[in-house]
Amino acid sequence: MTTMPAEANLSELLQKPKDTIARMQGSTRRGILLHRRDDEDLYLTTAARAEEAVQVVDSTTRIFVAMMKSDPQAVKILTHVFPEAFPWVRYLPDAAVREFLVEFVETARAAVDLDNVGLLAPVLAAWKSTALIHADETLHGELTKPLSEDLGSVEPPEVPGE
Repeated sequence: MTTMPAEANLSELLQKPKDTIARMQGSTRRGILLHRRDDEDLYLTTAARAEEAVQVVDSTTRIFVAMMKSDPQAVKILTHVFPEAFPWVRYLPDAAVREFLVEFVETARAAVDLDNVGLLAPVLAAWKSTALIHADETLHGELTKPLSEDLGSVEPPEVPGE
């Protein structure tokens, strides 16, 4: 069950910082979602809480990597249980689920090393989009049918500075 963080407008934080911070510390997540009118919302939490989140991702990733390296069966088991964590994985072919697992774990490991767990979001979004294509038979058929004619070779894009 996901719990929602406390919420406030950014102006509340600026006008009543002590009250707003108290609401943050009293919330289940010990954070507060700050709504902004003209830009992306912010999430405010303590540095210690943010570090804890990074440590959890790091520890979990290390466990998955160690399991996958120590026993080939681990990949098979993790591939089998991945749909529990990501229900949309059920629409991917088996080989793609394994590919997703490997990419997810490798990206998570790199993200922790780079201190940017946000690097996982595009991986999840890309694979979720792939699952969506597989789930839609019409769309999948359109995207995988052979072309009726050869459209010729494609030139590589120009790289600036070369």
